[in-house]
Amino acid sequence: MYAVDSSQSLQPGVEGRLERVVDDALLTRHVGGDGLFATPSMILLMEQTAHLSVTPYLAPGQTTVGYEVCVRHLAPARAGDRLTVTSRLTEVRGNRLVFEVECRRDEVLIGTGTHRRAIVPAL
Repeated sequence: MYAVDSSQSLQPGVEGRLERVVDDALLTRHVGGDGLFATPSMILLMEQTAHLSVTPYLAPGQTTVGYEVCVRHLAPARAGDRLTVTSRLTEVRGNRLVFEVECRRDEVLIGTGTHRRAIVPAL
């Protein structure tokens, strides 16, 4: 297991936020029509938000990688919709991090769940 620098102050409660407009790169078209916000795209934004939220707390030469995603995609979003993705660090166990993640379109909950990341050497 990779050791985390004990001088770091990474503690539960760290939050991240990302705002993004749904564009063509985030759509899936196999469902027909003009396309809808794709579940893999939602997961990507959740992972990015969690990673970026803890980056300031990492020692030089460290990064995080995702190793588990458990989310539900609850509602659609279309091209042009503005999304807000949030993450909240709920657990730090050695180099393992657990986040609660959400994706919203205005007040509508688009997706929710948990995401796990590990602190590892940046190669």
